[in-house]
Amino acid sequence: NKGFQQFVVAEYGPEIWERVKETAQCEEPFFSACEDYPDRMTLDLAAAASQACGIDLETILVEFGRFWIPNTGAPAYPSLFQLAGETARRFLLNTNRVHARVTENIPDSGPPRFGFEELPDGRLLIHYRSERRLCPVLRGLIQGVGVHFGEHLEVRETACMNRGAIQCTMEVTFL
Repeated sequence: NKGFQQFVVAEYGPEIWERVKETAQCEEPFFSACEDYPDRMTLDLAAAASQACGIDLETILVEFGRFWIPNTGAPAYPSLFQLAGETARRFLLNTNRVHARVTENIPDSGPPRFGFEELPDGRLLIHYRSERRLCPVLRGLIQGVGVHFGEHLEVRETACMNRGAIQCTMEVTFL
C-alpha cells in the first residue's frame, strides 16, 4: 500500500491520493513498507484510483506494477535486488527466492508461487499462482523489471486465473 500511495502521488498528484483515500474510506495515517495490509484495503484503493483517474482498474494495476519495481522496490530493498540477479531474466527466475525472503517475517502472508519454462527461442514463460489473483500487477511488475535493468521486455498474458485458468501464464520476450 505504501508503494501504491507513492505511485498515485508521483503519477497523478497528492490531491488525487487524498481523493483515493477518501473514496476507499481508508483512514490509515501512513503506510509502512514492512506491514502486510488486508487485500480488501489494497483493492479498494486501486478501485478508487481507477475512478479518480478515469482509467480502468486493470490498467491502473498494470501501471502500478510497472512503477513499483524501479521506484519503490529497488530503493526499499536494495539487498534483495542484488540477491535476485544482474539481468531482467535472472531477476525474474529468482522471484520465488525473493518472495520467500520478503515474506519470511510476515505471518500468514501467502506469497505467490511461480514456475518457469525457458523456451529455445529465448522467451520465458512464467506461471503464476496466488490466491490474490493480481495478474495485472504481475504484468506490470515484469515490465518494471525491464525498466529497472534498462531492458525492453514484451509481456503477453496467455492464460489467466481471472478468466478460468488454473494459473496465469505470462510470456516474456526479451528484445
